[in-house]
Amino acid sequence: MNLRPFVYYLLLAEAFAVTTFGLGWWSVPLVAAAWGLASRSPRKAAFASLAALGGWASLLLLDVTRGPVATMGSQLAGVMHLPAFALYALTLIFPALLAWCAASLMPTVRKTAQDSTAVPATPA
Repeated sequence: MNLRPFVYYLLLAEAFAVTTFGLGWWSVPLVAAAWGLASRSPRKAAFASLAALGGWASLLLLDVTRGPVATMGSQLAGVMHLPAFALYALTLIFPALLAWCAASLMPTVRKTAQDSTAVPATPA
């Protein structure tokens, strides 16, 4: 049994959680972009997306243990005319989509940058 993908998942999920806690939501695409550049996996975008979801789920669970998240969620859901479950789902879908977009765009950006810096061979 290979534990390497699981360890990568835990480390990436915690990277998303720690950077979000310290820097805010905009750090999600930065971490995902770094993962998109570093990973060689063909499923790097899906992996980053699940790790971002897991990282933000850990932050949401931390908030649940520290404060009245259910009360605030139900009040906000009432104002927005949505079920409270939809707000929690959107809270987890948002970083997943950000991470997927950033990680899936990085190979294209890297390839474009390499193509633009390549010096064409001059015939002798």
